[in-house]
Amino acid sequence: MRRILLSVPFSLAALAAVLPLSAQADTVKLAGATTVVNVVINPYRAAVEKATGHTLEINGNATGRGLVDLSDNKADAAMVSEPMDIALMAAEAAGRKLDGSKLKMHELRKDEIVFIVHASNPVTKLTLQQLGDIHTGKVTNWKQLGGKDMPITVYSDALTGGTRAMIKKLVLNNQEYAPSVKSLTSVSRIADLVPTDEAAIGGLGRGFVKSDGKVKVVETSKLERPLALVTIGEPQPKVRQVIEAFRAAAK
Repeated sequence: MRRILLSVPFSLAALAAVLPLSAQADTVKLAGATTVVNVVINPYRAAVEKATGHTLEINGNATGRGLVDLSDNKADAAMVSEPMDIALMAAEAAGRKLDGSKLKMHELRKDEIVFIVHASNPVTKLTLQQLGDIHTGKVTNWKQLGGKDMPITVYSDALTGGTRAMIKKLVLNNQEYAPSVKSLTSVSRIADLVPTDEAAIGGLGRGFVKSDGKVKVVETSKLERPLALVTIGEPQPKVRQVIEAFRAAAK
């Protein structure tokens, strides 16, 4: 009998120790930039979930839509791949003008936008002015840039994508993209299509570039940007834990 009585308090204590941990576990919903998903979330997701005890629900639907989801309480944080002012432009393209003063950016790491062409393309260097002229339609043939005599095919991030918005501001000087530019569902598609198109060019995060020799990165001025999570005001405790875990993992 004594052994039975002693085992009961032990079991209750063990259960009490487990319950607080279970109660703290939660789902954290992140929506937005596919660049953040590819470069930060996917590589470190398992480690962050293990460290925090939270389950991550990821929706890579582009910066603009991610910010809209945040404002509609459909996400706990938005993933953005550019400075806040440019991210707000992407949100406006997604149909929502947001008050940036209410948003707080939490940078996870730095990234760089690069432009890739087919491996067979003899053009290796382009100025930002030349890249802008390509995207606005002022330059339409590779021959104008010292390349082969063939029309240029330009691939772009989604209309609501942060990479597209950043290129528009910093490379196009806020001019409009040419109607001929092929806007894709995700910036990651650029990495898939350029290797299949000898005339192609596209801007994307360096983390998307595949090292299989089928494309090459064009030499140009460096375009650095933050990869971050954005919250409305200070983050909830569960979101703060996730932010800190990703920062630690992505050093």
